[in-house]
Amino acid sequence: MMAHDQRQETRTGIARVSFATLVLLAVGSTGCRPVASEDAWACQCGTVSAITSGDGNDTEAAWSPDGDRIAFQTDRKGDLDISLVDLKTGAISGIAEGIGHACYPAWAPDGALVYTFGYQAGTAVEAETRKSDSGYGLRLFKDNATRVLTRGHWRDYTPSVTPDGVAVYYASTRDNTENSTSLWRLPLAQNAVATRVLHLDGPSSGAVQPSLSPNGAVLLWNQLDGFRSNWRLRAARPDDLADSIPLTPAEMSAYAPRWSPDGRLIAFTGFRGGDPGWGIYLLEPRSGAMTRLKTGKGNSRSPAWSPDGREIVFENNRSGFYKLCRMRVEPRPPILKGPPAVSPATSRVEARLAVKGGAATLVNADGAAAPAVLQGLVTFPESGGLALDGKGSATFERPLGLDYGAGRFFVRMTLVVDAVGGGPRIAVVGQYAEHPLGWQIFVNDAGHVCFSSRDPKGLYVGVASDTPLKRGTAFTVMGLRDEEGGLRMYLDGALQAGRAAGATMAYGPATKVCLGRQGSGGCRLRGTIVAFETGRGYPPGMKRPPTREELFAEAVR
Repeated sequence: MMAHDQRQETRTGIARVSFATLVLLAVGSTGCRPVASEDAWACQCGTVSAITSGDGNDTEAAWSPDGDRIAFQTDRKGDLDISLVDLKTGAISGIAEGIGHACYPAWAPDGALVYTFGYQAGTAVEAETRKSDSGYGLRLFKDNATRVLTRGHWRDYTPSVTPDGVAVYYASTRDNTENSTSLWRLPLAQNAVATRVLHLDGPSSGAVQPSLSPNGAVLLWNQLDGFRSNWRLRAARPDDLADSIPLTPAEMSAYAPRWSPDGRLIAFTGFRGGDPGWGIYLLEPRSGAMTRLKTGKGNSRSPAWSPDGREIVFENNRSGFYKLCRMRVEPRPPILKGPPAVSPATSRVEARLAVKGGAATLVNADGAAAPAVLQGLVTFPESGGLALDGKGSATFERPLGLDYGAGRFFVRMTLVVDAVGGGPRIAVVGQYAEHPLGWQIFVNDAGHVCFSSRDPKGLYVGVASDTPLKRGTAFTVMGLRDEEGGLRMYLDGALQAGRAAGATMAYGPATKVCLGRQGSGGCRLRGTIVAFETGRGYPPGMKRPPTREELFAEAVR
């Protein structure tokens, strides 16, 4: 179940904690607490004051562009509705009420509101099976009229309007095979067509809560990369979301990111070891420095900035219900000097298969060739490579240069697979003292191509192709592990939707590279290995992503 579903249950059920005496969130003395000496920075904060009170949960606040109102979702009447609170009078008025859930309000610069609305019995997967039109779609409220933006049997949610008011980014389960989410973009013009801008798929992966920087240079969102992972903040240039960078550490849970109006800071909900509960963090993204705001007792989450950047609104459950609060903030982030660091240039092919004159060698980056030890029937077709009959294989003993440590590396192959099923069929495996199946490219029983690596305990971490391969036809697969332990895979140059995280095993010198079989001799491939190479960094021809310093220097220009 994705973040939306989990939080929706919290809004409508779990958050209704009963107390013998209802204690309203009182105005109290607060400040900012650095989370760690190495990444702390100064912040002066005012007092916390309550905006809403009473029964029911008031959540997902969004401050209006004119600064006079706050939109929020509330379950006071049983289901979720969208309401507005006037900050001068305290009066609350309904915008989207009645049967069904209205949630996740987001302002447009002209004062219009985009929100999610749906009335769906059961899960999104059940709705997909029934081809129901009772999913969650986006609505636009403007000039006291509502326009339907999206509809279907999927779920569209966590909208965020671009700073120029031209389009909306949002998360959606549309076209995913699991109840996971990808990111989409929809122009707000009449009859516009939505475009998927980041495809993530799988039972425990997804992306939600997109937010474009005030100058439009960087897209920020929240991503889950596997069931062993935490939700983390990621960012990328809007035209190249595949090359995103993580902004929060792997051991921290983080969600609901929002830009400050000047694009210099990010407020988000976070939790990490030692915290008393969910809290509001401020992040200076170029340096990675963070500070946690001291918001009083209870959980605090889902921050949003005032238009002038001097206050934040958030939700806190000190009273037993989540209610809206506001607090003045005067952050003093680190002073960044000098030009941003450029992307490192440490990328090279460390080993490449070479076939010539009926012999196979593995040539390292210095030109030294290690001969293959051939087993079974291996032939050398005129088109190049090694043809394997399901019993043949090639092994290279102690190849040099494959001591990747915990850094970034890639494995790229061109293959023709003639048979699938009967267990996994391994195209290549890198064997190490740390693990005999250190990294692999293989074909699973269903015919999907897979790339895998290992976590520090040796546990399998892997990603698979979106669709099964076509037997008897050549294809190129490239697996990439980044320095954060994230895995992704390209098939014939197309990025696949699956993501995985936590593959942070540090590899020493390789003991073997086996083509066409497992190191122990099983899981043999039937087909042709046309080309193989592996190396550190990025493969030749692949564009490197920007560093966080480069990326966030662009966000404030």
